[in-house]
Amino acid sequence: MVVEIILKYLYISILISVIFGATILSGKIIERVKRIKFLCSYLFQLWSLLIFMVLWFFYKSKIEIFEVSRLANWNNVVLVIITVIPTSLIVNLDNRSATKGPFRFVEFINGASMEIPQRLLVQNMFMVLNINIVIYGSMTLAILLNALIWAQFIIVQQLICCRKVTKRIIPEIAASVWFSIWVGILYSITGNIIVSMLTHGLERLVAYLIKKSFNNGEVNSVM
Repeated sequence: MVVEIILKYLYISILISVIFGATILSGKIIERVKRIKFLCSYLFQLWSLLIFMVLWFFYKSKIEIFEVSRLANWNNVVLVIITVIPTSLIVNLDNRSATKGPFRFVEFINGASMEIPQRLLVQNMFMVLNINIVIYGSMTLAILLNALIWAQFIIVQQLICCRKVTKRIIPEIAASVWFSIWVGILYSITGNIIVSMLTHGLERLVAYLIKKSFNNGEVNSVM
């Protein structure tokens, strides 16, 4: 059982690495075409969506995407708050760079679109591979492993891009794990990826506002 879970985890880890490689290669090609150069920021998400569509074609009955019957519940609002506020605070623990300009809507879109690889593809892959053991309440092994795999990817991405891995990425990893667990629970309860996408976009906005308030506070203290 344990060995089987480890092998499936490694399989998904390799798949993410392959998607990342495809993103880099296709990005080099697209960068030469000015009209579609903006797509470079979303290639990872687009490759993930393509693979998800194949997954969904074979396992439609096991995957929920746009379920609406469980949306009208105050528990979902509480989950959004639990997901967004702590994540936004954690990610600002290493608050060294100042905010520049107003919040850009593209940052909201960037956050929301990352739910395609993170929840729509990988979390559903764990479920399709029958790694959906209930740990406690709505927490499942699929959600926990999904959080772990994206924390792992932060480190792998640093290594692939030849960046030094230092303790400065600890807040980013902690924020990623916290967010992935709670938004994963939210997605499993609602069965609606749009809710997860809006939550991720909202987290980017709240993190920006918190960072801006920190910066303003530092300026006022200096004055």
